[in-house]
Amino acid sequence: MSLYSRLEPLKIYALHQNSLIDCELAAYEVAFSALRIALGEVLTDAFVQTATGDGLILHEKLVGLHERPSMSIEARRALALYRRSIAPFDFNLNGMKNSILAAGLEADIVENYSDESLKIVSKNLIGDFTDLDSVKSSLFTMLPAHLEAEFDIGFLTWDIFDATEITWDKWDELDFTWEDFDIEADKLFN
Repeated sequence: MSLYSRLEPLKIYALHQNSLIDCELAAYEVAFSALRIALGEVLTDAFVQTATGDGLILHEKLVGLHERPSMSIEARRALALYRRSIAPFDFNLNGMKNSILAAGLEADIVENYSDESLKIVSKNLIGDFTDLDSVKSSLFTMLPAHLEAEFDIGFLTWDIFDATEITWDKWDELDFTWEDFDIEADKLFN
């Protein structure tokens, strides 16, 4: 029910346009409109799935991620959600897969029960990570400390490299770094 409809029956207020009450109600509307906008922004930024701008940056900081302006908002949200999904007792296969995603790596896990170790077979880096060492160090903070972990970051072998007929001089001319070789070796010769 509107304020006007509640005051009108009293017949003690001048409720016509440009009356004092009308001006007061207009002032309230301006304040409430600003409040609705601000609350809408708070509601939007309260959830990782809808956060943008500074709200998304705060969610990223909360889970230890630095700002990645070159990464899409969807990828940034996904990475923050992966990080938030890690729980202290997630040392099962699904929990470790979530940890790998949270570190910025899509990968499969091969469990080796005989020597109590894991083999992490990389599929793809998530986002704009260019430093595999930072992904690995982030991952080691989330995997069970009692298990050794070995990384398989690609399928490029020396035989495949030799088959390309690229000499070391030609390789140097391509100006690839070893990091390029580590992260995207399978794409360098296509």
